[in-house]
Amino acid sequence: MCWYIGRKHTPEKSENPKMKKLIFLLFFFLTQSLIATSSSPNPIVITLSVADFGAAGDGSCYDTAPIQSAINSCPEGGPCQVIFPAPGKYLTATVFLKTGVVLVVEPGATILGGARLEDYPKESWRWYVVVAENATDVGIRGGGVVDGQAAKFVVREDPRKNVMVSWNQTGTCLGDECRPRLIGFIGCNNVEVSNITLNQPAYWW
Repeated sequence: MCWYIGRKHTPEKSENPKMKKLIFLLFFFLTQSLIATSSSPNPIVITLSVADFGAAGDGSCYDTAPIQSAINSCPEGGPCQVIFPAPGKYLTATVFLKTGVVLVVEPGATILGGARLEDYPKESWRWYVVVAENATDVGIRGGGVVDGQAAKFVVREDPRKNVMVSWNQTGTCLGDECRPRLIGFIGCNNVEVSNITLNQPAYWW
């Protein structure tokens, strides 16, 4: 673009092939830069199956390590889906989600929460079967089930409050609150929980 001061612009005299080429090159490189730095509207979703990492899904062997390995193998930031294929009952201690990971529990598949004290972190506020902390774009869906196996936590039933009392000996929590929850999203953003059945929480869902 040119500016002329004090005299009339004459198009046929002002045309400059070198200037046209320079403007074209600037426009071309600016366009390519914008394309390169813009995010894709449909990013590729990585899909991993816990079965491919060795999960047995037999309801008796702990599948914690294969499940966590599948989650950890997702690319940083995602998007990534970790599939629990059906049929199967995947017994696990606490597993930790990270940013960009969504668990997909297929219809006919169940995540079974472990019933041992050592299945959960030392801090009682982190007692979840599935937990994400300070993560973004995380969730769980798929049509399957998460089951907390509540009955296995009962030490005694208290008829006064119609509750089960468990794990009181830990000292990290109070009375009948000493039981784990099913799913937790602590300090997370953009969380999805959909099309999933939550059964038998030992404490809360």
